[in-house]
Amino acid sequence: MHDRIIRNVRLLEAQGWQEADLAIDQGRFSAIGKVSEAGKEVFDGEGSFCFPGGVDLHVHFNEPGRAHWEGFSTGSLAAAAGGCTMVAEMPLNSIPSTTSVEALDKKLASIGSKSSVDFSLWGGLVPGNLESIHPLADAGVIAFKAFMSPSGTDDFINSDIATLREGMKRIAPTGKFLALHAEDPAILNPSNQKLSQRKSAFDWEASRPVEAEISAIQIAIELAGETGCPIHIVHVSSAQALDPIIEAKNNGVDISCETCPHYLLLSIEDADRIGPDAKCAPPLRCRYSIDILWKSLENGEIDTIGSDHSPCPPEMKTGLSFYDAWGGISGLQHGLPLLWSQCSENPELLSHLVQLSSSRPAKRAKLGAKGSIEIGKDADFALVDSSMTPKEIRADNLAYKHRASAYCGMQTSFDIRQTWLRGDLIYENGKAICEPSGAFCRAVDNWRR
Repeated sequence: MHDRIIRNVRLLEAQGWQEADLAIDQGRFSAIGKVSEAGKEVFDGEGSFCFPGGVDLHVHFNEPGRAHWEGFSTGSLAAAAGGCTMVAEMPLNSIPSTTSVEALDKKLASIGSKSSVDFSLWGGLVPGNLESIHPLADAGVIAFKAFMSPSGTDDFINSDIATLREGMKRIAPTGKFLALHAEDPAILNPSNQKLSQRKSAFDWEASRPVEAEISAIQIAIELAGETGCPIHIVHVSSAQALDPIIEAKNNGVDISCETCPHYLLLSIEDADRIGPDAKCAPPLRCRYSIDILWKSLENGEIDTIGSDHSPCPPEMKTGLSFYDAWGGISGLQHGLPLLWSQCSENPELLSHLVQLSSSRPAKRAKLGAKGSIEIGKDADFALVDSSMTPKEIRADNLAYKHRASAYCGMQTSFDIRQTWLRGDLIYENGKAICEPSGAFCRAVDNWRR
């Protein structure tokens, strides 16, 4: 007899939706398909679409120190509301930033039992913390993050070439990778000075051209080849920036790349209409760029999708010009459902898109139990209303600490009814239905053997 059975769900295959039952034992999938055995508990999925729990490697919950920007309580609930069951929290914006084991311990103490979903933590690479790289790896950070241009906060300084090179030499033997915010300050700084008196969304986009991404990516690739360190380019905003990544892959460099829902859903013209809630770095691009980025995604040139959920208090956006406002988009709750809605009539593309936000990031980050509906994997999944009734995103339905998002007013055809974590129902119809049960997934590679 199984611990739990979820009957009558529909699993996504490349050819379409297939009816199935799910059996769960000790928090993991134990049978998938037509399950004839009985269960101690049996739930009716009511024909819901069943997606694997999302694995979002790029969130900013800013705890400790700036939990008033978001925090794990609200941020992780928004993840559950958006069908994500695993997040990895970035090392900047918290106080202290996660650049030492002591800071990591403070972060874990602050998070405590607040998280509704499972989580991992990134370590930071900044000037002056090279001696912390190996201790952080031993302590279980999932990977490392560095900025090649200013991060927007003095608590996390961007790395110069020498720091990147030496840091990558130290990261390489740990079995982890280095994620990079890739914009070249040598291109950004003159652009910013030239446009410093301008204030619009278009000025912001012009101040951070695609060429800055391309240049930084090329530098990162050269360093990766020199040091043997795996790298991961986050928030690629344009298909043009993918060209050097594709070439590097063909040349044997261990490199992967991420884009974000907002680069596939919103244009710089939308940002001009929406205002600072749609400000991010790299900035949103033109509508044509979005179309080409979708084609790159379809062609397999993008490896993962992450939300880059980066909220802030309203006073850091409200009443300010686009140029002067804080850059960051709150998108964790609706990014995936909005993307799914874009390809609801194309099951093959939808299946690929789901992999980019679940199994592919899990594989890159060595989260072996996460990211797919398979026997033996953690029973993490979301049940989605199969009626496909469009639903408007409204501020009063947001789970974030501050109820603002660039996606407000948009419509999604995928309404998440339930989210399950390791076989337990944690979210249903807009509410958490149990105490937070998310666990820290410590990434240990035993690299010193």
